[in-house]
Amino acid sequence: MGVSASVNLTINFPTTADLDRRIMDGENAAAERLLALSAAEVPFDVGTLSGSGTVEPATSPEEGASVIYDTPYAARLHEHPEYNFQGGRKGKYVEDPAMENRDELGAIIAKKVADG
Repeated sequence: MGVSASVNLTINFPTTADLDRRIMDGENAAAERLLALSAAEVPFDVGTLSGSGTVEPATSPEEGASVIYDTPYAARLHEHPEYNFQGGRKGKYVEDPAMENRDELGAIIAKKVADG
């Protein structure tokens, strides 16, 4: 008399397209968080610069999402941290929060990739 066993194993690895979507979702969520973090540092007079802040969503995992402040003077104010702005606001208002919070932003992306 013999013994017979049958085993079926199913492993559900995400597809490349699914991973790409997860990465882009994570990049978009991290960019939204960065926009919120930068809002506390962006120079503020009447709110034009602050109000121009938006997130340009990722179109591919390689391109990523972008935080954009869209006024004619946004880049000039960003690139001059030596300017004295009121209320403790400052230049490098996107770059500094990105660097200071890189672990948090990376964790946002990692969670989206892991959780789907």
